[in-house]
Amino acid sequence: MIRWEDAVLGGVTLAGRYRLGKKLGAGAMGEVWQGFDLRLDREVAVKVFPNHVEPDSRRIDRFRAEAKLCGQLQHPGIVVVHDADEDNGQLFFVMELLDGKDLAKVMSKALNGLPIERVITIGIRLAEALTTAHDKKVIHRDIKPANIMLLPGDRPKICDFGIARVIDKGRATMHAGTPAYAAPEQTDGAPDERSDLYSLGCVLYEMVTGDRPFHGNVWQILFKHATEAPTPPRDIRGDIPSPLEELILRLLAKKPEERPQSAAEVATLLRAMRPPAPKDADKKVDRLPPGRLLKSGTPERRHTDADDAMAKAIDEVLHQDRIDAKVAGYTRTPQLTRFEVRLGPTTPTAAVFALTADFAAAVNNSGTRLVPMERSTSPLPGVVAIGVEVPHRDPDLLSLGDLLREAPDGDSLLVGLGRADDGIPAFLKLNESPHFLIGGSGGQLDPLRSIVASLAMRCHPKHLRLVVSGRMGPFTALPHLVEQAKSAPLNWALAEVECRYADLTARSCRTTEQFNREVREARAPTPIGALGDTELAHPDVVVVIDELAEVGDSEAITELTREGRAVGFHVIARTAVPSQRELSGRIKGYFSARLSLPVATAEESVSILDRVGAESLRPGTGLFLAGRGRVPYEIRLAAISDEEIAAIVSHWRG
Repeated sequence: MIRWEDAVLGGVTLAGRYRLGKKLGAGAMGEVWQGFDLRLDREVAVKVFPNHVEPDSRRIDRFRAEAKLCGQLQHPGIVVVHDADEDNGQLFFVMELLDGKDLAKVMSKALNGLPIERVITIGIRLAEALTTAHDKKVIHRDIKPANIMLLPGDRPKICDFGIARVIDKGRATMHAGTPAYAAPEQTDGAPDERSDLYSLGCVLYEMVTGDRPFHGNVWQILFKHATEAPTPPRDIRGDIPSPLEELILRLLAKKPEERPQSAAEVATLLRAMRPPAPKDADKKVDRLPPGRLLKSGTPERRHTDADDAMAKAIDEVLHQDRIDAKVAGYTRTPQLTRFEVRLGPTTPTAAVFALTADFAAAVNNSGTRLVPMERSTSPLPGVVAIGVEVPHRDPDLLSLGDLLREAPDGDSLLVGLGRADDGIPAFLKLNESPHFLIGGSGGQLDPLRSIVASLAMRCHPKHLRLVVSGRMGPFTALPHLVEQAKSAPLNWALAEVECRYADLTARSCRTTEQFNREVREARAPTPIGALGDTELAHPDVVVVIDELAEVGDSEAITELTREGRAVGFHVIARTAVPSQRELSGRIKGYFSARLSLPVATAEESVSILDRVGAESLRPGTGLFLAGRGRVPYEIRLAAISDEEIAAIVSHWRG
């Protein structure tokens, strides 16, 4: 048995699986440690029984009961228990590791109370969690701010079921709980579900006023709970809505029968206090943006006077050097013009390649390069030709609008990237390849702009939400963006993934599509705090990471890509300077689709695509790997202007 006086728990591995790190907190029922699950490769929290105190069979029973009761309760607002075991007599159980602050710490910085909208949102979610517990006949008996963890997006988690009990025939054993939040009957009668509602009323009172209902020593507080009415909340803070004050005072009624009779009733009353949606809210998101918002690109030209002049200049160089070769024609692309130089039957190719610098000077373009051509356009057999490629100083832009107008209907998660040399559009299909990795620099052509614009053109905010980490200025007013994720995008995303898994588990669903169907067909309620509604409770979410190097948390990205796919999450990440540090094999393994923009070295190309080639790309092009088992091919990147993006955003803002 591990004892506190004999060993430092940090570094200890329990049951050969859970390695303890740092202590997170301690209480009468034990210590909570940050831990690591060696089997499933994830961080967890581990609560360890306090062996340093005198063993007490009742305390041991309560410790075992806490794990068992929590394990029965599957709800996004209740802490998840993964495992319970013992190691050489050392009792412990394993919970999810919560990334947030307890409500007591949040309240300590809100001396005048929280914003009313936050109070209502948190209150609804707490009432919904208590509804699940009470439906299982479990009463917590110690609801207080210190036992409520607040995750990003104001998602509360009720923790510490150390004194919770199952109601047997309508009664539960007596326990006072924490005096400042305990219902009168917890000290002189039999508590039930309505006792938790009294404690919830104390929590709501403190959230709106910044102060507890009663003060004093333990006995004074207990006496006041039993005999005195608290100061009306509006006497302390004038902007509290009357219905909210009325509900709080009802919850703090001395007699249980005078309070709301269920947590579900409390949730319903709180929902009715939410401000109504603006009358024109639906008009803003009625329909997808019309295609006319995106302009057409520059029409391709087969011949220009400048190309004709360059052809003559190249011929002049060949003539002056007495090389038996001539320009037989040229092919113009949006990026460059390729002149075909046909060699005479005895002319070695080296003689023409030796003139590269002369050709560049003649056409006044230092980017000129020579490439061997697989076949000449000559109808005669055996004719050898060399291509002289001269890049355009002002390349013809490929419009994203033209690309999307060629996209098939029905696949909203389809993104326009560019066009291959043969003119075929290059589309990223997130339904087939859920995560997408971009490396290198595209210069003025930023594929992330095309990706977000494509999604905003083809997806309704009810069907797709966006979470952005980094600089995506032109899109900041899109209604697709998840507001509560702005301060900590990855933390919010991981918390949302966890909530979705809890929802699926509670309804025995395998996918979000199945869960959404359950809600749509009224077989399950819409979860409190869900991004969607009864039509689509859990819409798809695309997390856009502007620069991997600035995130610095590869574990979070790995977990999000590994766990997110099954619950509708997609990750699109970019790194301007790819290296093995940012793009380890573990991270890349979850990005089957990739795009390499021009890079400086072959090593950087290998970092992105696991092969060379991207170091030879011209600006405005990329090597696109569409999915696992595919071969990357070169594409010309699509372009979209700030004006076009503004038009898309303006459409969605109404």
